[in-house]
This record gives sequence, structure tokens and C-alpha cells, in this order.
Amino acid sequence: MSGVDARLAAKDEQEYLDARYKQARADLERQRLIENGQSGALLFAAMAYGETLEENSLFRMASHWAKLVCIAAVFVIPNLLVIHVLL
Repeated sequence: MSGVDARLAAKDEQEYLDARYKQARADLERQRLIENGQSGALLFAAMAYGETLEENSLFRMASHWAKLVCIAAVFVIPNLLVIHVLL
């Protein structure tokens, strides 16, 4: 391989790597924008949930009962698992 061929091969490889870098950079930027949008949507959802809890007593009561059921499940499920495994 002569020096000219080596330079042409290096140039082709560099162009390929540059294109690959640009594509990866664009993908990272796209992911960053998506995550920024998701964090904004999460904030909006939390604010809407809080407002709904203040306005709707039925929803507030359902949310409270759901919390109690989750707390009860945390205490009951491990005990049932221990009983099932050990007995």
C-alpha cells in the first residue's frame, strides 16, 4: 500500500467516524430533549394530582384507601411468603 492509498483510506475512515459521531451526538441530544419533556410532564402531573385531591373528596378518599392497602400489603405479603416457604 502506497502513501497515497494510506491517506485515502485514512480520509475515508475519518469521514466515516465523523458521520458516526454526528449521528451519535444527534441521538444523545434527542434523548436529552425527550428527558427534559418527561420531567416537565411529571411536574405537571404532580401539580394536577394535587389540585384534583383538593377539589374532589371522592378521589381523595380513594387515594387514601389505596395508600392504606399498599401499607397493609407491605406488612402482609412478606409474612405470607415466610409462612409458605417455611411451612
